[in-house]
Amino acid sequence: MPGESQVALGVINRMFQTSAKKFFLCGLMIAALEEFITQGLLKGSCVLWVFTLIPFALFLVLASYVRTMIHRRAMGWRAAALYYVVTGLIGLAVEWFVIGLSPWSDKTSPRLLVVVFHAGMFSFWGTVALGPHLLLDCRPEAAKIKRSFAVAFAAMMALTYVAAFAAKMSGADKDVQFLATIGPVIVTFLTMNVFYVWYFRSCGQGAPLVTSGRTIA
Repeated sequence: MPGESQVALGVINRMFQTSAKKFFLCGLMIAALEEFITQGLLKGSCVLWVFTLIPFALFLVLASYVRTMIHRRAMGWRAAALYYVVTGLIGLAVEWFVIGLSPWSDKTSPRLLVVVFHAGMFSFWGTVALGPHLLLDCRPEAAKIKRSFAVAFAAMMALTYVAAFAAKMSGADKDVQFLATIGPVIVTFLTMNVFYVWYFRSCGQGAPLVTSGRTIA
C-alpha cells in the first residue's frame, strides 16, 4: 500500500541518517583524541588541532564510500580486512605524499624504528575507519569484541594522555616530550590490531560487511 511504503521509506531514511552520524562522529572522536595529543600538546596549538579535523572528516566520507563498495563485492573476514587495509593505505598515502612524512624522507632514524612508526600510522588511520564500524556492528558475535575494544582503547588513550601531560608539565626537552607522546600513541594503535584480528575471525566466511539491523553509513 502507498501509505505503508512511505512509512517504510521514512524509517529506512532515519536509520540511514542515524547510522551515518554515529559512524562519522565516532571516527572523528578517535581522530580528535589522537590529534589533540600531537597537535594540542606536542605542538601547543589548539587552532591547528581543530584545523586538522577537517581532513579527517573528508577521510571518513571516503571511508564510508569504500565500505559501501566493498560491502557490495565481498563478504566475511575478507571484506572487513580489505576495508581496514584499504583505509589504512589511504591514510599512509596522505601522510607520505601530502604531509611529507614518508619513510624515505627519514634517513637518520633506525630502519626498525621507521617501520614501527609507519605501522603505527597505518593502524591509526585504519582505526579511524574500522573503529566506528566495529563499534556499530550489531551482530551478537561482535558484542564481546566491541566491549573489549572500547575498554582497551579508552584505557590506553588515558595512559597516553597521562604520559603526554606529565612530559609537558615537567618541562622536559623536546625529544623527551616527543617520545612520551608519540611512543604511547603508536603502542596504542598497534595494540588495536589484536582486536581487529579477533573481529575478522568473528566475521567468518559469509558475514556481510554491514549487518542487517543497521544501514551503511
